[in-house]
Amino acid sequence: MDKILRAEIVREVRQAMMEVNERYVTADELCHHIGTLTKRFLKEHGQMLDRTRIEWTDSKGVKHHQEWLYPLNKMKLMLASGQLKELIETTNGS
Repeated sequence: MDKILRAEIVREVRQAMMEVNERYVTADELCHHIGTLTKRFLKEHGQMLDRTRIEWTDSKGVKHHQEWLYPLNKMKLMLASGQLKELIETTNGS
């Protein structure tokens, strides 16, 4: 098996394992795990990241939502690969 194919297979397997074991965290927790991210950055530019919000409608028809949740493993992978740095530089206009 050539080295390029092997590297691609390893990358795909790692990504699949991270997705299976993904952990969604609040902005506070994300900032704790990834010190380069601040709550201010997430508030101003969080829409550029992969995030989700749990929303529900109660029995009276009123919609509610929780704060944003971020995929911790994916954010760590983005940091390690340089994608997060590129995103931050792009959003800061650097």
